[in-house]
Amino acid sequence: MTNSEKFRPGSAVASGWFLIAFFTGFIVQSLFFDGDVLLTIGICGAGAFGSYLLFLKPYVLLFDEGIKIINPTKEITVTWDLVEEIETKYSMSIQIRGESYYAWAAPAPSGRHSRRMHRTDLRPGTDTPRRVGDSLQSDSGVCAYMAKIRRKDFSGGQASDFEIISDNTGLYIFAALILLGAVAVLI
Repeated sequence: MTNSEKFRPGSAVASGWFLIAFFTGFIVQSLFFDGDVLLTIGICGAGAFGSYLLFLKPYVLLFDEGIKIINPTKEITVTWDLVEEIETKYSMSIQIRGESYYAWAAPAPSGRHSRRMHRTDLRPGTDTPRRVGDSLQSDSGVCAYMAKIRRKDFSGGQASDFEIISDNTGLYIFAALILLGAVAVLI
């Protein structure tokens, strides 16, 4: 992985850390002011860990040889020669052997985003706007643009590689924290 570049939107990082601080504040408050500590740790711990899984863990790693998409439960690593298409319909996705793999770190905006598109977002020489997900003002558009540049500059010659690693440990921890909160309610 030479010349790697990580894509993770700043808004996701800010939201993730804000929510983690918010839930941690509830846990600290219950320790100092005689709250139900077990219940608070279960529910707020699940909220903080869920914020980590949804906002901080997902990212896209672009490098000269290929792309690596890190989602909450999967890591998809592929070389550029196997990527058939880079799409931005619901989020930035890559198509490999006819199957699409989506990047949670690069969601496409809603249809309302098109109302904020500027004349500079139009394709050169036309009056029809691009698809909303392709806009460089969206996370999916920026990530797809970066990926398309890397793919265009790819100079084969290496062995093709495609790997999917599934890891559900984060989901088990999240479920355990929710279960801890539920048990605390019943006790």
